[in-house]
Amino acid sequence: MTRLRINLDDGVDPVDVGAAAEMLDQAVYAKVSPLVVKLIGFSQDGSLVGQFSGFMHGEVIVAAGHMQGFCGKTLGSTSPAVAFKARYPTDGFEEDLEVVAPSPPGNVPDLILLKGSRSAKSLWSTDLEIMASVYALGYTGTENKPSCSKGSLSSTMPGSVAITAHADDGFSGGPVVDKHGRLLGVVKGELGTTIMRIGITPNYDLHTYLLQAGYPGLI
Repeated sequence: MTRLRINLDDGVDPVDVGAAAEMLDQAVYAKVSPLVVKLIGFSQDGSLVGQFSGFMHGEVIVAAGHMQGFCGKTLGSTSPAVAFKARYPTDGFEEDLEVVAPSPPGNVPDLILLKGSRSAKSLWSTDLEIMASVYALGYTGTENKPSCSKGSLSSTMPGSVAITAHADDGFSGGPVVDKHGRLLGVVKGELGTTIMRIGITPNYDLHTYLLQAGYPGLI
């Protein structure tokens, strides 16, 4: 039987490698997905504007700042999103959220903090390593459970940190983690149309933003 060498003295069956990779993917999803919240934006008159993602960090929900003021033209709305609801993945519970730290001017960094009645244990963070395997989690369409897209960290340049992976509409604000489920950043959006390149707000910017807003930073 053909064997695949992966820095080990003994051969490893490719089937075993595939099964191990699948188990790792499932473990990452099981660890992170309970923290990923579906966010629904509404205009001042209560009209649906857009759907986004976020994730719980202690007593707050981290999300992409550009959803505040977002105009969901594809949904037939021209009024900006000013109010938000959360839908939690574990039981489908919905509640109104309070914006406790608004998006900075120009959405730099592209972050916002919201607060509901629930809290959760925070994700650990880690250093960004080029070409490291990553997982982006977020919501697509009408799904009530987060999806997961696997890719790699394609750029670590300050101001242009990005991953190569697929992210559907609604992934904005979702977490990007490594193979251990440690936080690397927050999904911003696609950077191009020819490749699946997604900009992310790096974890170090989120750490600073949390501290400036009066909340515990990343570990």
